[in-house]
Amino acid sequence: MHESGVIQRLVQIAFDEAARRGGRLRAIDVRLGVLAGGSPAHLREHFEHELARRGASGIELRIDEQPAYPGGVELTGIELS
Repeated sequence: MHESGVIQRLVQIAFDEAARRGGRLRAIDVRLGVLAGGSPAHLREHFEHELARRGASGIELRIDEQPAYPGGVELTGIELS
């Protein structure tokens, strides 16, 4: 699935950045544009599956839907503790 691959990459980038900064990942912020090709609920399903696959929990996915944005799914930020 396309969404699964996108989420895998976004989650990996977020975990890598959290490790680089020496923090614990608490949330991932994404922007969802017109080219995303899926609903926020569908994206969230793939996110939860990816967290389970990694044995991770307690990480929030915050989705900013922007139908006028001419892109797909974009990582816009992370929250660490």
